[in-house]
Amino acid sequence: MTADPTTPLGASEPAPADDRSERTDRTRPAWGRAVGAAGGAAVVVGLGTALVARVLMRLVAGVVDAETGFSVVGTLGIAIVFSVLMVPAAAGGAIEARTRRAVVGLVGVLTTSVVLGWGTATTALVDLADHPLREGRETDLVALLLVGFGATVVVGAVTARRLARRWTLGRGGDEVSGRSLARR
Repeated sequence: MTADPTTPLGASEPAPADDRSERTDRTRPAWGRAVGAAGGAAVVVGLGTALVARVLMRLVAGVVDAETGFSVVGTLGIAIVFSVLMVPAAAGGAIEARTRRAVVGLVGVLTTSVVLGWGTATTALVDLADHPLREGRETDLVALLLVGFGATVVVGAVTARRLARRWTLGRGGDEVSGRSLARR
């Protein structure tokens, strides 16, 4: 180590700054904020998605002339399941905002979509097994509503990811894409 001619005698050179830790502290949101954003987004989007799914369930029951015995307890159970299963997408969005790795958010959305989509599809098909479908319009409507379930799940997962990412970053901007969220 050579001495700097501009440094006074006896003064020690400053230690080299750890670029990574300084950058992390100033530009990345705290992990606590990311966890809170992911949890909040999962609950909000899970509740909304569960309500849309419940309406679709009512429509399917009406199409096949099934008994519609929906209860508040059953609706709350569905809302809880949907909220819990939205956690991978929301966590992926929050971690994506924290680490700037978009693949994490994508994996979260895919995980939520596959698990929740598979669960809703198999449940619907098992419930429909008790009600033989008539050819024609009834089959077409049920198929359309089943596609609606899948779309609801995927849109919910993408929304959970985006909302968690936005809540993690706050109003300052989207560090992943470089766009300012405040201008939207």
